[in-house]
Amino acid sequence: MREAAALEGLTIQIAGENDADLVAIMVDRLLREMSDWRAPISGEDIQRVCAELLSEDGRFQALLAFDENRRPVGVMTLNEAVALYAQGRFGIIMELYVVPDARSAGVGDRLVQEAIRIGRARGWSLIEVNIPAGPEWGRTRAFYAREGFTDAGAFLKRDV
Repeated sequence: MREAAALEGLTIQIAGENDADLVAIMVDRLLREMSDWRAPISGEDIQRVCAELLSEDGRFQALLAFDENRRPVGVMTLNEAVALYAQGRFGIIMELYVVPDARSAGVGDRLVQEAIRIGRARGWSLIEVNIPAGPEWGRTRAFYAREGFTDAGAFLKRDV
């Protein structure tokens, strides 16, 4: 019954510039949980970059989830991108974090549903997400599969 109770009082809001500290704290927690993450960015730098991005043109958005007591229980950051294969604009979930004691309570589901709502409103053709490879990320992969995401290959990165 925990899932039903948690969903009743859950609220999702789009973060504004004044929420940069909270978004940064939650993303920092996510990055620290990722065992293979070697953060080249400090918590203070995450906050600074987050504030800058939230004040720009809207291609970067953050969603915050709060429980019935207004305790922050989740965050998702979204970017808008363009590509020919996507037939124009699409979204990318860059970070998604749910506090440990709220996992499996529907928080991630609601964040994904809000991302889909935003995507439809903005005319996105699809939403992508990149998750780390390896068996330790099986639960994450299963979550996105339940949300309707399908395998589309992996991303690589290179510093510029």
